Amino acid sequence: MKNLRRAIFLLLLLSNQVIGQEFSPYFEGLTKQLRLNKPRLPRNSYQVRLWVNLSLAVGEAEELYLITQKRKKLSLEKRTLFHTKEGFLRSKVDFKVSLKETTFFNELIANAVLSSRDQSIITDSLYKVYRSFKQTTRVEIQDGEVQVIFNKPPKLTMLLDGTTYHFEVMGNGFFRKYKFHSPKAYAKMYPELGELSRNVDLVRRIFIAFLEKRREISLVECVIQQNSWI
Repeated sequence: MKNLRRAIFLLLLLSNQVIGQEFSPYFEGLTKQLRLNKPRLPRNSYQVRLWVNLSLAVGEAEELYLITQKRKKLSLEKRTLFHTKEGFLRSKVDFKVSLKETTFFNELIANAVLSSRDQSIITDSLYKVYRSFKQTTRVEIQDGEVQVIFNKPPKLTMLLDGTTYHFEVMGNGFFRKYKFHSPKAYAKMYPELGELSRNVDLVRRIFIAFLEKRREISLVECVIQQNSWI
């Protein structure tokens, strides 16, 4: 079974190609309502939009993370999106900060933010390969005893609920989008597929960076408020 999984992993790895796409946001209506036009960026500059959607929540996305790397500057912005059953209601900017360094974005590049592919490409290929294996039965005689041995195909698991992360990556003449659904759960189910684990690392790195910057901002605001009392 381990050899089979390794072979599947190599097959999927070889099929991974970096291809640019035409500009086509996941949520065109919501993008227009938020006035998120395609950014004009110089060469070697990018904007990453991460839309977070909970399966049981109302609306297309509940959170939006904006990461804009422009030359040697970096801008981080997080918005909370509110919806009703009738549609989009409003958005709130939780925080926005500009940095004069791009270390964080370089870490995202190392985690394949520019070259990742849709998780469904990986899982669909995996399921197709798994389904090609049929259950077989053979009879063997060992130590004078007749034994019936079943060779079962690998078990397939699909998750219908959970959280979906929609990525849109834009640059000068470049656009790429892909999404991960419950990446942590899939990485746990198929640990031999390193690409799934990398997806988890990418999402986690973004969340950690935003959380750290939010704490820094809160700390500064707290100090300013305390000084105003003195």
